[in-house]
Amino acid sequence: MPQELAGPFPLLLQMAARAQSGAEATRSRLRIQPHWTGVGFSLLGKRLVAPMGEVSEILILPALTRLPRVKPWVRGVANVRGRLMPVISMATWFGAPAVAPWRGQRALVVEAGEMYCGLVVDEVHGLKHFAADAYRGESLDAGGLQPFLEGTYGAADGEWMVFRPSRLLADTHFLDAAL
Repeated sequence: MPQELAGPFPLLLQMAARAQSGAEATRSRLRIQPHWTGVGFSLLGKRLVAPMGEVSEILILPALTRLPRVKPWVRGVANVRGRLMPVISMATWFGAPAVAPWRGQRALVVEAGEMYCGLVVDEVHGLKHFAADAYRGESLDAGGLQPFLEGTYGAADGEWMVFRPSRLLADTHFLDAAL
């Protein structure tokens, strides 16, 4: 070992210099890419993703109390941590036949102002991350879902349509749940 590097401090300086040069080389190899994250779920055989900011939480279907004189798509009301939450069957709301509850169903909890409800979907796929440049402004043909969609993200596992719960909560037909 050369004489100028005989003590611990010069050795630390040498190690720091090597680490710094390695970090610069690593940074030049990394490609930082903007991305978009949402909650992936299935509904009526379609793969959808809701923006992270529009879904408060995901619940296993809670115990429900049926409500009289409401439209068939209102499954009932649940007590979630002391707060009453209407639970909506999304499949029924979109006109599909009622689906018997099964283990994969979950409730996406959404909130917008005073509105707080659980939207029952067929299955939740967890967080989905997409490269920002994978976004296309047009949505696939999705029938009755179309007014609540905003573009599509392409991924290795297929196309995911962006579902906007805020649009659903602002829909006058959705807000009119009484018979």
